[in-house]
Amino acid sequence: MKKRIRIILVTVGLASFVAYSCKESFLDQPPLGAISETSLANSAGVNGALITTYRTLTGSNVANWYTSPMNWVWGGVRSDDAYKGTESSDQGQINPIERFEVLPNNGSVSDKWLACYDGIGMANTTLRLLAQAKDLTDAQKKQIEAETRFIRAYHHFEAKRVFNNVPFVDEKAISTADFKAFTNDKNIYPIIEAEFKFAFDNLPTTQAQIGRVNKWAAGAFLAKVFVYQSKFAEAKALYDQIIASGVTAGGQKYGLLPNYGDVFKGDFENAQETIFSIQYTVGDGTGGANSNKDGELTNPHNDGPVGCCGFYQPAQTLVNAFKTGADGLPLSNYNASDVKNHENSPTDFPDRGRFDPRLDHTVGRVGIPFLDWGGASSSWIRNLANGGPYMPKKHIQYKSEVGKYFVSGSWGQGQSGKNQLTMRFSDLLLMAAECEVEVGTLAKAQEYVNLVRNRAKNGMVVMDGTRPAANYTVNPYSAAWTDKAIARNAVRFERFIELGMEGHRFFDLVRWGIADQVKNEFFGREGRVRTHLTGARFTKGKDEYLPIPEQVIAQSTTTGGKPALTQNPGY
Repeated sequence: MKKRIRIILVTVGLASFVAYSCKESFLDQPPLGAISETSLANSAGVNGALITTYRTLTGSNVANWYTSPMNWVWGGVRSDDAYKGTESSDQGQINPIERFEVLPNNGSVSDKWLACYDGIGMANTTLRLLAQAKDLTDAQKKQIEAETRFIRAYHHFEAKRVFNNVPFVDEKAISTADFKAFTNDKNIYPIIEAEFKFAFDNLPTTQAQIGRVNKWAAGAFLAKVFVYQSKFAEAKALYDQIIASGVTAGGQKYGLLPNYGDVFKGDFENAQETIFSIQYTVGDGTGGANSNKDGELTNPHNDGPVGCCGFYQPAQTLVNAFKTGADGLPLSNYNASDVKNHENSPTDFPDRGRFDPRLDHTVGRVGIPFLDWGGASSSWIRNLANGGPYMPKKHIQYKSEVGKYFVSGSWGQGQSGKNQLTMRFSDLLLMAAECEVEVGTLAKAQEYVNLVRNRAKNGMVVMDGTRPAANYTVNPYSAAWTDKAIARNAVRFERFIELGMEGHRFFDLVRWGIADQVKNEFFGREGRVRTHLTGARFTKGKDEYLPIPEQVIAQSTTTGGKPALTQNPGY
């Protein structure tokens, strides 16, 4: 009997996998599009499968929007970073997500689950092929296994922090019965830890192809998993190693880029601040197949730099957070008044008050230079009432990047070839600072935060090439931190403004246990102006996680009629 692998994606309950077709007759010919298993169980086949496994990090092949680690919906719109933006009727399935009224039959929720488990399924296929390959050395096999298990861990971690009660699916699962046997009643963090630990122990420090994961990136994600479980001592020990010795896949010692704005430029996308990023390209002859699909909707509209589509607009709360005092430090009462803009102060804008300069690298403000496109215009906003007066900025291409990092798509959308950062060094420094607050020293936590704040000085946006666009004032903390609670809040606030509009915020609020407090204050305040938020409410113990998609639970039903998977609380 000759076994062949058909290139057919089959979804059974939890994951997608490659279906096997067994033919006993010598008269049976391989169907079109079929490849024999022996043709793939070799060096070329395994490495091709690994490349495909990397590609799963870009999101679901079935639905690219809202499924990648960009997380502009799941980590941004659900937080106090951003609104959905644009018009209420466009992509309306996001509206209940933004208001925390989402149901288990929401299509975008299902797509996010599918993206996670499709990626896991492809990783498992690679591991199965690897086990059969005979023309790879033990060292080669170990490295491929480590890279694959890193990606499998990454997808499981993403599923865990989005859905919480999820099963761990390994390469032994092939049949429908195998998938129906999985349950989601156990904490899978210990398995995710083991996966990242294997990658950390077995990956090289550098890679010939810099888009591949290296040892230190695996260690950084292992430490992040520790932080998500409040295992601060274990995370601190690992962060100490990474900060002292970690290098990029290209061999550069980890560090902060001197200028904050450079972090988001294409020419710096694999520089010293990059711990791990998804590699995107345009102009490669694929018609945009390797571009960032998840960001296609999240650009200024109309006559703006892209022309479509006005989603993912920064919230007023985020903009207010960049206010600073005369000492250059954050204000505790930053929401006492709103930063002036063309909506709330049409005859006196833009606000040129005292701000952390990271504001104008994070948010597009009308009348302030927007990268190298000139002053941002109110015409770039698709629907002011629904989306507010601000525009996203960090992931938008410079005019000088058009062609190399950006091309127009077939229906007017932008196709970005700039990489998607999933972790950068300032992110890691601030998680390390959290650990220092909890189990280390407040002095070391303050040192890490001040590294980030000192770098922020080198990012002033200027008018006419010379004049600062606002009264930019940012300074490090000079008085020694002596109170743990105050230090903890300072570190958390620094993550808010340093990583704004990067898809981290909601997950931070959940792991800190303050999502209900922050979001309900946000709804009460912002709902007075953004009427689509009026009456919205976050329910503690429910809204921290998305519902398990209803069709996933239905597909887990056994012959006895009982689902193997259980729904999350409150849904």
